[in-house]
Amino acid sequence: MDKSNHIKWHLGKNWHQLHPAVQRRFNRLPTQAKPIIYKGIMEEVSRSRAGWLFATLTKIIGNPLSPHQGINIPMDVVLTTKPNKSGVYWRRTYHFPDKKPFSVTSVKKDDHGKMMEMVGGGFGMFLNVYAENGELHFKSTRYFWKFIKWYIPLPHWLSPGKTHVIHQDLGDGEFRFTITMDHSVLKRTFYQTGIFHEHINPPNQ
Repeated sequence: MDKSNHIKWHLGKNWHQLHPAVQRRFNRLPTQAKPIIYKGIMEEVSRSRAGWLFATLTKIIGNPLSPHQGINIPMDVVLTTKPNKSGVYWRRTYHFPDKKPFSVTSVKKDDHGKMMEMVGGGFGMFLNVYAENGELHFKSTRYFWKFIKWYIPLPHWLSPGKTHVIHQDLGDGEFRFTITMDHSVLKRTFYQTGIFHEHINPPNQ
């Protein structure tokens, strides 16, 4: 199996447990010249007071968490790659009413057999990737700070909580994206869910 597709490689034989439409979406890699673009509506974007605090404190590492809340929030998602860098870069842009567009950028990649998602400042989380009921799941196992080549684990209580992302196919080219973050003490800190479709640019555009 081609290891350049990190998600597919980590799923291994469980890849075929995914819904065929989910397989088609993740069986390809974007490039700078041909990014993959999704557009949709986040039906709910919510966070607790503790979530707001985490979002505010992490602004210095590139806005990995949205401090805003709302319903039916338009969102654009752009997947691309960078020359001489591994992984797929995801840029999610929220369009909250009466606010500037709010973008969250991260990279999903493999390093020495460990799947991870990283944001700014060397911070990130190790991920367990699996298929269940045809859906693609990502669950965080540990947050870390990367210093040079070492991954330094962070205490669980310092994180916004265990992250769980679900990609569920809905048919007719649509899928549901859901993310939850649950802290062992602070309980649910973030919840977001919405429906998306792939955006295809017209020819010669």
